Amino acid sequence: MVYGLLFLIAGTALLAITYGLVAGDSTATSDRAFVVNRGTSTAKLPQLPAGVQAVIAAGGSALDATRPASQKLAPGQVVRIQDYAGQVSATFRRLTAAQAVKLQQVQATANASITKVKDAQLSTLLTRSGLALAIMALASIGLGWVMAGRALRPVRTMSSRARGISERNLHERLALDGPDDELKELATTFDGLLGRLEGAFESQRRFVANASHELRTPITLERALVEVALADPNPTIGSLQDTCRRVLAASEHQERLIEALLTLARSQRGLESRGPVDLREITAEVVRGVPADGLRVDTKLGDAHTIGDQAMVERLVGNLVENAVRYNQPGGWVSAWTGRRNGLPIVEVTNSGPVVDPADAGELVKPFYRAEANGNRHGVGLGLSIVQAIAEAHGAILETEPRPEGGMRVAVAFPAAGPASSD
Repeated sequence: MVYGLLFLIAGTALLAITYGLVAGDSTATSDRAFVVNRGTSTAKLPQLPAGVQAVIAAGGSALDATRPASQKLAPGQVVRIQDYAGQVSATFRRLTAAQAVKLQQVQATANASITKVKDAQLSTLLTRSGLALAIMALASIGLGWVMAGRALRPVRTMSSRARGISERNLHERLALDGPDDELKELATTFDGLLGRLEGAFESQRRFVANASHELRTPITLERALVEVALADPNPTIGSLQDTCRRVLAASEHQERLIEALLTLARSQRGLESRGPVDLREITAEVVRGVPADGLRVDTKLGDAHTIGDQAMVERLVGNLVENAVRYNQPGGWVSAWTGRRNGLPIVEVTNSGPVVDPADAGELVKPFYRAEANGNRHGVGLGLSIVQAIAEAHGAILETEPRPEGGMRVAVAFPAAGPASSD
């Protein structure tokens, strides 16, 4: 309907312009066609005498006194010429007046006929053009309806399929067929969005399932320990104390897991505050506070300032150092480095330890994932997941690289706090 209305408006404007041009051109043509030349007369004048005609034909004046006698006119001839001139003048006056009246009558009649013909032609033009415009307007509405239906059919298809997609069937896609136009690009973009949502939902389900499993394990252990202690008919103080210690250890593990989950949730929400952060100072403080467990700890701390949440960055560096100490080997070492590369402040922690499969390097940032090669199951499996979440909240880049001789190199490149220089 909109297309048809626009066509009707454009056609009406074109018809009005055409009508005005045709009407103006007809008026100008009629005015040019009936210009009267009043200096033309076809009246028959009186015949001059032969002598007078000869004198006039000689090109001289009949009354010229200087001419020879043979060319001079007699007085009677002069009178006759004067009379003839008067007759000619009177005849011209009568003919001019009669012709003017006749021409006015003819012109009035012609103008009336032309005006009538012109009005009839303009009326015919207007009627036929209006009829053609009405037919084309209806045709344009019909064609517009068909074309709009064909053009919008993919939109209806996408709407219908999108209404049927929910969290239970995120694997479905719009899968729109057709040419590679804007609608196909929109459907492809929406399919990509559905794919990312499916991945996020699946990751969330795995996270909830793993968290439930991790929380259930210490709770089950605590319950089993208490039930065994209660089932003992002759408990001793030592057995009860041992049971309490084991329950306390399970509770501490559970507490660490809950704290890690809360930290991960806060990290995924983004930054609550921003301020200057000194990576060198934070790393030095963390290294001093983490027990080395007999490992050699080397530090090379250079200037590295960024902007972010102080507490969250402390948690990030703490997780890196704790993981480096936990997943190590007897007599091993841990190295902490801060500085700038390519103008970005970086904190990097490297450790010795068992060889890590390069295929596991990208999986270590997933919640509750532990590389089997580490041989250490005492962690909660959220250390690098929290590091990844905090890095993303700060707009930082996390790099994990297994060392061929064993251990890992983990580096986090933060955004520069100001004018940066490259070391």
